[in-house]
Amino acid sequence: MQKIIIGTLILILLTNCKGDGVEQNNWETQKSQDDKLEVLLLGTFHFANFNPENNGDIVDIKIRDILNETEQNELELISDKIKAFKPDKIFVEIMYNHQNKLDSIYSSFSTNDYSKEKRDELTQLAFRTAKKLNHKKLYAMDYRTEFRYDSLMQQMEKAKQFNLIAKDSVELAKLERTGNELFASNKSLTEILYFYNDDKRRKEDINWYVNLANQGGEKNNFVGAYLASEWYRRNLYMYSIIQKAIEKQDKRIIILAGASHIAMFKDFIDYNPEWKSVELKVIMKK
Repeated sequence: MQKIIIGTLILILLTNCKGDGVEQNNWETQKSQDDKLEVLLLGTFHFANFNPENNGDIVDIKIRDILNETEQNELELISDKIKAFKPDKIFVEIMYNHQNKLDSIYSSFSTNDYSKEKRDELTQLAFRTAKKLNHKKLYAMDYRTEFRYDSLMQQMEKAKQFNLIAKDSVELAKLERTGNELFASNKSLTEILYFYNDDKRRKEDINWYVNLANQGGEKNNFVGAYLASEWYRRNLYMYSIIQKAIEKQDKRIIILAGASHIAMFKDFIDYNPEWKSVELKVIMKK
């Protein structure tokens, strides 16, 4: 009889312990969801493309002069909103192995008038915001891979993929037309950045690599798939650099890069259960 009582007591204790464990696990799960790293994704156009000689893009879009008074006021507003978001780290599209050079440039940078500084996203947006936040450094995260666009076009011609070449030309023309109309409109810089960070545009960016470039070349030639895979590899490497830089105490970060990179990062973060993306529209309305 005594053995039965003792056995029953042990069973009750084990059951209670198991129940506490389940409750603890549920609490931990809830806590981990609340503690997700918030990632502000800010895709931009290249500010320096105001000067046609500096345009390194395939498409030719005449952007506004980011140094004019109206755009400078907008940049002040955007950087103030990012400051209120309180990112712990700011990641920028600078080669990751140039971190020391970036550190040196940033530490010595000082200005009272950004309209007299360089026309680039690093200076006009990243430096402006980081200085307001009193950050000691910014984080370089770029990584370069091959982008054989000329080879892709040559192999598409060799494969007599004239419909695909025509489709590519139509897509590029559409990008140029849409971009030029956008910058010629009365939309504010903030509204233009909303456009570059729109879900539809992000899908169009990725679609070009997956559904157009990927087809390029003859049956036994994978120049298109190679170009697409190199683009994915570049962004995966950049994402890896960002992941490795995150520390336990980080609650919020911002990734500032070309809009096509941000389109990829959005997909990567959607698969990350410990991170969640935040859009510019959200913080601008707070």
